[in-house]
Amino acid sequence: MPVIMNAAEPALPYSIMMQTGLSSLFSRLFAIALLAAAAFCPLHAETGKPAASGERQVERASPDRAGETAKETASEAPGNAETAPQTPIDAKTRGIQLYGQQKYLEALPYLMASGAQKDPLVQTALGNMFSMGLGVPTDHGKAFSWYLKAARQNHSIAQLYTAYSFEKGLGTTKNSREAFNWYHRAATAGIPNAQYKLGYLYEKGIGVHASPAQALLWYRKAAEGGIASAQTRLGRAYSEGRGVKRDDLEAARWFYKAAEQGNVQAQTALAWLYETGLGVGKDEPRAASWYTKAAEKGYAPAQNNLGYLYDSGTGVMQDFITARKWYEAAAAQGNVSAMFNLGQLHYLGHGTPQDYARAAGWFAKAAEQGHPKALNNLGMAYLDGMGVATDRVRAGHYFLKAAKRGNAHAQYNLATLYVQHPEALTKANRAKTDALARKWFGKSAANGHAAAMEYLADVYRYGKLGQRPNAKLAEKWQQRADAALAKEKAAQVVLPLPQRDAESPAKAKPAEEKTGPADKFDEDWLR
Repeated sequence: MPVIMNAAEPALPYSIMMQTGLSSLFSRLFAIALLAAAAFCPLHAETGKPAASGERQVERASPDRAGETAKETASEAPGNAETAPQTPIDAKTRGIQLYGQQKYLEALPYLMASGAQKDPLVQTALGNMFSMGLGVPTDHGKAFSWYLKAARQNHSIAQLYTAYSFEKGLGTTKNSREAFNWYHRAATAGIPNAQYKLGYLYEKGIGVHASPAQALLWYRKAAEGGIASAQTRLGRAYSEGRGVKRDDLEAARWFYKAAEQGNVQAQTALAWLYETGLGVGKDEPRAASWYTKAAEKGYAPAQNNLGYLYDSGTGVMQDFITARKWYEAAAAQGNVSAMFNLGQLHYLGHGTPQDYARAAGWFAKAAEQGHPKALNNLGMAYLDGMGVATDRVRAGHYFLKAAKRGNAHAQYNLATLYVQHPEALTKANRAKTDALARKWFGKSAANGHAAAMEYLADVYRYGKLGQRPNAKLAEKWQQRADAALAKEKAAQVVLPLPQRDAESPAKAKPAEEKTGPADKFDEDWLR
């Protein structure tokens, strides 16, 4: 009886999947231009460029002297004093001007003037300076203090920073509930980044009871405000029907908005839609183009899926060497599907000399992380000594792990192993050989495995595995096997390289990664 190697499987582009996008947003939170309020334009213009460190020493004017200096500066302005009377510049205005010019050391005495430091705009600027070390030594405690002062005066950007400080414990004790409260106030004031983060907190139930409906509401507000991560999450909601009616066209619309902003998750998701034709016209070259954009930015799922396209010749000229390059790039980042795919390349000798030992090594790396197909293929390697020493007990160990994860091929292989090599079982289980074999053939057949169905037909036709002959059951399983084989042949004619597992389109989720370029391992190995 044949034992088969596991089939290659497709998968989705933005592995599970989907990152929150929070790290990329908030790791740069204090260095991006978030001070978008009209009154805060000078701060908005410079927040992305840290200035000199606080260790620079220059003479600083006292707060009282700052007001006098501002008047002197105004009096020195060009023009006829008799015909164009000058209006003195107050300390707050002068401080904000210098801050906007990134002259932080000069701005500090003006911002710290007694009449200026009570203003929420100034307080937020001081918070930024202490947070990022702009002209002063970095001090998150002082930064938080200034942010909180401004936040309590309803300065929405300061409320966003205050929320972040509570969330991360910067300058204060971590407090998820307080973080939620301040994010909510900033979000209600219309700050898109706060709206996105509020959606995330509602989704995960952090600082508030989880509410998918509220999460979707705030994600939509943030998405409409141009936040790419929110647009990506909204696209995902439509692509999976989570909280909304599934709509692949609407998903594509939101993914495209985020992809155009350079969001790698959205680019990968959009590529998958073009590859499969869900919500958009099927366009494999365009899919390759979007995968490439994300892959070149180092996004591992896109690298793996782009490798798959080159491996299978989907939308691009088949090129195993380029496929291997992208698989290796993804595997170096820990991408499990890419590890499995590299094992296949080495086993088949595609883009590299055939090397069973290296193939087994890559299968083992993926198997360590629970990849079902890698577990099954590693079992095959130990069964036949392909790159490793023959060890049927260990083969059974890997088959069993994959079988428990629902892999139909591993279930079939395990049952076949029990029939052909009962010595692979423990002594306690050898008396249960027939029952265990029937169990796993049954599970494999239930998962659509045609060979398992055929074997069950023989079990009842000839009375195997402790069963009495039963013509009716034999005929039933034979009909199922014939139908499954016919379906496989039809699928091979229409789509030689399946784009997703055999599931109804309504349940397909673009949230996995592709594993395997072809159906090579669907064939019987031990025919």
